[in-house]
Amino acid sequence: MRLIILSILLTGLIGSPAGAGSLHQQALDAEQDQLMQRVVVPSVEKPQGEVQVLRRGDLLVVQTLLASRILKRVVAVIDQKEQRRWPESREGHVDSKRYREELFRAMTEVWQRFRQRADKTEKRQYLAIEFILGPERSLIALSAPQVTGEYGQLQLTGKETLAAWRSSEQYVSNNIKEIIQDSFDLDAAAAEKLLAADGPIRP
Repeated sequence: MRLIILSILLTGLIGSPAGAGSLHQQALDAEQDQLMQRVVVPSVEKPQGEVQVLRRGDLLVVQTLLASRILKRVVAVIDQKEQRRWPESREGHVDSKRYREELFRAMTEVWQRFRQRADKTEKRQYLAIEFILGPERSLIALSAPQVTGEYGQLQLTGKETLAAWRSSEQYVSNNIKEIIQDSFDLDAAAAEKLLAADGPIRP
């Protein structure tokens, strides 16, 4: 059933040509993820989630895994950062606007599900944001994830894709770099080095 739903989403949102759907399903398949780096965001003192750098086959994925009691406020901060990074005068503004619109829609869906949850002891809302970059592929995906663990060790055990779409390679590539600089508190050169690492994180 999940694959059927995912196929519908990919056909409608990504608009793949015939025969390309399976490639996009592979691009969203977290089962092959290899964790390279992670950091608690915005800080260990006030954790709201993690930014994780993943290798997914030949794809680079920067995943923001939010686990927050104040998801609406966290998304508002992301929106503010996006507006500062991508003003109308900068190429990529249209891509950023689409991302922000989809992000608020996904947040609303997560909130509605949270209100209807069976386990009322669960206080955190979960949202996964993926920027995916690889050969001839530049995608953004938003998911309702199943998550275990605490901050610094968050583990995605499953996800339901809420939205996935193609975005310009320039926007996805540049935003990946800016997310890494901001989240890991690195300069541009250090961020490039982190993203170029070819080995997994050490336990």
